[in-house]
Amino acid sequence: MWIPTRTEAVEMFARHFDARHRGGAAQTARDTARDLRDHGDIAGYEVWCEVAVTIERLQNGGSRKSRDLH
Repeated sequence: MWIPTRTEAVEMFARHFDARHRGGAAQTARDTARDLRDHGDIAGYEVWCEVAVTIERLQNGGSRKSRDLH
């Protein structure tokens, strides 16, 4: 059974979130991260920051790092 790594899970979610929110996806992810941080959820904050960075990379034409190796 395949269990995604954290990086793979963030990538999958970022793609879904970007498809759903389009141009506002990265900012919405950053707003969510900030709200979580402000409520003391540091782990949630860190994951949402990763999602925001991944969305920005995808929107700028970046691909998954593992694909770049092939």
